[in-house]
Amino acid sequence: MNIITNIMDGIVFVDRGGNVALMNPVAEDLLGAKFFVAIGKPVVALQGRKELLQAVAADHARMDRQREVTQTVEVHHDAQDIMFIKCTTSRVLDWRGQLAGVLTALRDVTAEHKTDQLRNQYLSIVAHELRTPLTGIKTFATMMAKGSLGPLSDRQQRVCDAIREQSVRLEHQIDKLINLGNLEACEYGQDRESFPVAEFAAGLLAPFEQPARDRKIALTFDVEGDDLWLQADRADLRRACQTLVENAVKFTRDGGHIAVAIELSGAGLRFRVTDDGVGVDPRYHRRIFEKFFQVEDPLTRHHGGAGLGLFVAKGIVEAHGSRIEVSSQLGQGADFSFALPVHKQGVPVIAGAKNPSQGAQP
Repeated sequence: MNIITNIMDGIVFVDRGGNVALMNPVAEDLLGAKFFVAIGKPVVALQGRKELLQAVAADHARMDRQREVTQTVEVHHDAQDIMFIKCTTSRVLDWRGQLAGVLTALRDVTAEHKTDQLRNQYLSIVAHELRTPLTGIKTFATMMAKGSLGPLSDRQQRVCDAIREQSVRLEHQIDKLINLGNLEACEYGQDRESFPVAEFAAGLLAPFEQPARDRKIALTFDVEGDDLWLQADRADLRRACQTLVENAVKFTRDGGHIAVAIELSGAGLRFRVTDDGVGVDPRYHRRIFEKFFQVEDPLTRHHGGAGLGLFVAKGIVEAHGSRIEVSSQLGQGADFSFALPVHKQGVPVIAGAKNPSQGAQP
């Protein structure tokens, strides 16, 4: 009890009946509720900081479906103005493996959150400032490449095409910087709609076919359940899928092979990208999804990129209630995949079941 009382994080434990059984002083301060008042009551019945209490109660309600949940809550604190509290809630099992209760750890991450906000705002401003001159460069390079400003020699044509190609590449990186703050703002996966798998798969690999041919990489695409439907944010989901393919193309050796598949998996569909490239050391399987993280030394690495692709893809997939799974060994290629439920007429259905209204509008 001395350790729990003096720990720097707030600790709240509710028993299997959903009533508060333990709360340390830090949790009392953050929640705005006293332990002697809260004991024996459910969190939702407590009086205090409404936003945080509602968030903790909501996390407790999800424990019948998940082992652990984490969220960051904005709290209006009397003494410190606005605070950001990271809530991590998990199940507690007894010696028999039975549920004994639910534990929530509350950590003040205000400083880290504000630092991230300032960094994202700065990067967004810089990205928007870069867009203005880039638009001019791209426009004039396109005009010259199409001969609008006069005929070009073969050598001049190659140079103009190269300028335009590099402008498009830079534009892609700038877009990533502009969208960097979307994850913290929970803006991914918001524009949900139902659409057929076949429609989603059409043209998905088009941006990578020529780069793969140039490097003699065999790029294959197999689609199962193309008569089924998905309910998702189409643009964001497409971006996540293409990020995984882009990474595979980037890290696969010339003459290698990349297999992209949408396959039936249990009660849903799994999007999978498998390559025989350089692979990822298991030590970095979690870190590759961190913002700006690069396995290679940034000053000596051979591959381009800002280290944002997988970070954004992870956020998109998690916004859709799934997670990206990685299987890879150094020098033995990589396998990235994630699963989504399928829908028909707005209702989840079992993948592989006979569809009596194939092609009908949901």
